[in-house]
Amino acid sequence: MKNKFLKLWEFIKKISIPDIVFVITILVLMIIPNTKFDKADYDFIEKRPLAAFPKLIKNGGINKEFGKLFENFYNDRFRKREICINKNILIKSFINQRMENDIAMTGKHGWVFYKGDNSIANYQNKVLFSDFELLKIKHNLEVLNRWCNKNGIKLIVIIPPDKNRIYGEYYPKNIRKVNPKSRVELLREFLDENSNIKIIYPIEQMYERKKMDEEPLYYHTDTHWTQTGSYIAYNEIFKQIAREHPYLQNVDCNKLRTERKNYSGDCTINPKKKKSDFTYLFYDEPVLKYTIKKYDLKIAIIGDSFSGELSRWLSKSFDVQYNQYNKTVEQFNAFSIKNWEDRILSYNPDVLVVEIVERYADKLLDLYKE
Repeated sequence: MKNKFLKLWEFIKKISIPDIVFVITILVLMIIPNTKFDKADYDFIEKRPLAAFPKLIKNGGINKEFGKLFENFYNDRFRKREICINKNILIKSFINQRMENDIAMTGKHGWVFYKGDNSIANYQNKVLFSDFELLKIKHNLEVLNRWCNKNGIKLIVIIPPDKNRIYGEYYPKNIRKVNPKSRVELLREFLDENSNIKIIYPIEQMYERKKMDEEPLYYHTDTHWTQTGSYIAYNEIFKQIAREHPYLQNVDCNKLRTERKNYSGDCTINPKKKKSDFTYLFYDEPVLKYTIKKYDLKIAIIGDSFSGELSRWLSKSFDVQYNQYNKTVEQFNAFSIKNWEDRILSYNPDVLVVEIVERYADKLLDLYKE
């Protein structure tokens, strides 16, 4: 035993004091984040649920995704996460003059793009639906459409394009597409050929609007569309409603008072930047001699945060009930139309709008999740 202590002491004497300090410092930095975990369920800055602790045993066997899911849980909940992220941003920006973190990244001319929810892989068209998944989505939408028809409701499904689809010219050049078409484009083609269900994916309309002027359709420092961008979606929905009600007249945004305002956005990744340099058109009351016609039709919306602006436009023309399915982590993880049926029927709408932003398109697989 005495010889072992002597050998240990000889080994310690060979180690320099700076090395010991370095090792202790690293150990402390590793331990501190693990002393307390964030117990919140939802991140209101990133507008997404935080990852829950995964189950090791699932469906009677070992959960093969446990490692990946635990990593997501740990990354979301380690102590002082926001402080570490902000410090990391500043260090990276100093080194390579480019702002980036696990939430967002900068592109050209100050444009900021969201990185969460597999957005980069989705932009690259790496994530495509399998043949089975296409059939399942078709089945789910047809089941929902039959339920709507049974209750005298018209179904409209809309998928807002991700911001990087519309403003890909500002996306980092090193991120390139690996397939020519996205999963939503392929889904739309599949439904056109194999079903009576049509989805609105207003990417062509947004491209056309971009050519008219330089007014942004998405915020420079936020993942969401602007009031101008959401107006395009409003028009596409209005067209579908007007097919059965040809007397309807949509809101003419050119006849509304506008004010150009500053908007900083939720995806700003510079912790020192408090105010955006960009301004956007915000629409207000009608100009003189223009009256918005509001109709006796009721629209129920089930959607994510993109539905906020959309519901504001639709409420100018109709009575609207807005239900946000990703407002809480429970609703997001357990997303299923079954959870909303009673609320929809109690409102007794004429139209049901289901809105799912492009990066959440896989939620269409969960419309009737068990």
